[in-house]
Amino acid sequence: MNPRRGCLRFLGLPHPHPEASGRGAKAGGIVILCGFRCPGECVAKSSPHCYGGGEGSGPLAANPYTFIPTTYLRLLLRLCGALSLRNCILLLLACCLAACTNLSGEPEIAATLPPEAAQSRWMPDIHNGARLFAEHCTDCHGITGDGRGSLVLAGTVQQPRDLTDQALISAASPLEFFTIISEGRLEKLMPPWQAALSKPQRWDVALYAYTLRYDDALLAAGESLWQRLCAGCAPPDTIPPVYSDVAFGRQLALAGALADADYAALAAFLRAQSLQTPTVTITGTVQNGTADGLVPSDTVVQLQVGNPQSGYSVTETRLDAAGRFRFEQVRRADDLGYALGAVYAGRLFSLRLPLESLADEQTLYIYEATSDPRVITISRMDLRMAAARLEDRGAGLVVEQALGFRNESDRIYTSGRGFDDGREASLLMQLPAGASWLGEVDTTRYVVIEGLAGLPNSLIDTLPVPPGDQHEIAFAYFLPYADGLEFAQDFNNLLDADVTVALPSSLRIDGAFEQTESGVTKTYVGQLAMQQDPALRFIITDDPFATSSDDAQVITSEALLPLLLAAGGVLASAGGLALLLLRRPAPASAEINKLTSELAQLERDHDQGRINHDLYHHRRRELQARLSALREKPS
Repeated sequence: MNPRRGCLRFLGLPHPHPEASGRGAKAGGIVILCGFRCPGECVAKSSPHCYGGGEGSGPLAANPYTFIPTTYLRLLLRLCGALSLRNCILLLLACCLAACTNLSGEPEIAATLPPEAAQSRWMPDIHNGARLFAEHCTDCHGITGDGRGSLVLAGTVQQPRDLTDQALISAASPLEFFTIISEGRLEKLMPPWQAALSKPQRWDVALYAYTLRYDDALLAAGESLWQRLCAGCAPPDTIPPVYSDVAFGRQLALAGALADADYAALAAFLRAQSLQTPTVTITGTVQNGTADGLVPSDTVVQLQVGNPQSGYSVTETRLDAAGRFRFEQVRRADDLGYALGAVYAGRLFSLRLPLESLADEQTLYIYEATSDPRVITISRMDLRMAAARLEDRGAGLVVEQALGFRNESDRIYTSGRGFDDGREASLLMQLPAGASWLGEVDTTRYVVIEGLAGLPNSLIDTLPVPPGDQHEIAFAYFLPYADGLEFAQDFNNLLDADVTVALPSSLRIDGAFEQTESGVTKTYVGQLAMQQDPALRFIITDDPFATSSDDAQVITSEALLPLLLAAGGVLASAGGLALLLLRRPAPASAEINKLTSELAQLERDHDQGRINHDLYHHRRRELQARLSALREKPS
């Protein structure tokens, strides 16, 4: 059967086509209506020329016109200028027939395909659509989409159309759903969602709502038709949203006339195939990493999947009789994060899973606890210093400090002392003498001690320290500098640390350190091993501004905040250069920066399993609400 029929019916401007995407025929050329139907061989190749690659693309599927660009038209007209009228007409007819029929072999479809259609692929995330539908739509549309939501049953709004009605919905298209979701239907009390949801999110919801009516019977009927009519064909990668199921079924032109219900079933099966995503089974065991520790037989294991943009889902299962857990049909995608968790003795233990190892055997460790501070050793200490003149504090050094801790035991360490909000104190870090906090401290993790009489400015970490050397604390502070500086910092844990200090090249350190690099910055290294009165002490001399611009101006602490939130190398690369004047941000802007920093740190702590799910979601909602309130304020 040759589906290309009725070619060359019209030569001239395009006529609107009910199924056209609006992206095929454009000004700047002529359009030839060929009555083109995507043939079986095109289906087998999953050709984007028939099915498109983007939102409504695929010009030969979305409208039955062949587009001849202006460039080629001009060339033809030039050739016509050298020919008689009769020969010119014959030339034009030959070109049209070559484009629309099989007279000169397979038509060069690629010449008519917009580049963006060939390079993109319309593929909404139906899983995210399900989540968004449940969050925003069920009050009216109902959980199943039947239009019997709580507001409808209460008589607050009229019943919307039944999304599970096969005949009604199969004649509509996902594009219609997207338009209604974006623009709303205020006459039926449906609000527009284009301000509340991003364009990808609206496509996700549209496709999910459109496919709510797909059931086993419908898909089985479609599969049977596909196997009967095109058993050797590969299904399309995607179906453009301009097509209703009925229209796409007709478009395939695989056989003679079918009933609309058959066309809809066939398209539903193919659309469902295109929506399938790779899945993986995650299995493993929970082990107690403490000698003689036990794993309760009723341990509940959680699997968290998601990302900060689309949110997270949590699935739970209990250990089986063999002490194993198993999560089946877990969606696998590059943009998702995965973590396992289990609560033991009131603490959440978690394991982050790299995408490439999801199918591997997993081992989630839990531990008994200890409050013996002797098991904790500071194993690494990095300091980066830069000269700065701060408007509110004068001349001095901006210091970024990071410390690594090693837990020598096979137990998780915490001090055993708690706060009113349920967090436990684990580590206490004192700032050097004379230092003051700089930037914003992540209060979701740390408790800050500042300005209390008789106590040094300090930081209390509330994350327990697991066995091994993966625990780290990082913070920033300001040290006044005038004719030298005696750096003195006391610690509450044993020291067996490799120390690195990077500072402006105009400064030098007097002490038991070895200078290893010099340039814009000098780098000193040393090693500290102290069992009693652990401390870091050295003397800095010379002028930190000796290499600075003579007209360097002061900056504010608030203006310095964005620099401290950047990568750690920023301060090091600044060297001895005095920082230039930056405009003081408005109080609301500074508060937004603070909340954004706290939210980013919260996400990192959660992804790394340092905070339990309930506390994470509670604090995340709180921070997002505060951010939204600030952003709605006029600047």
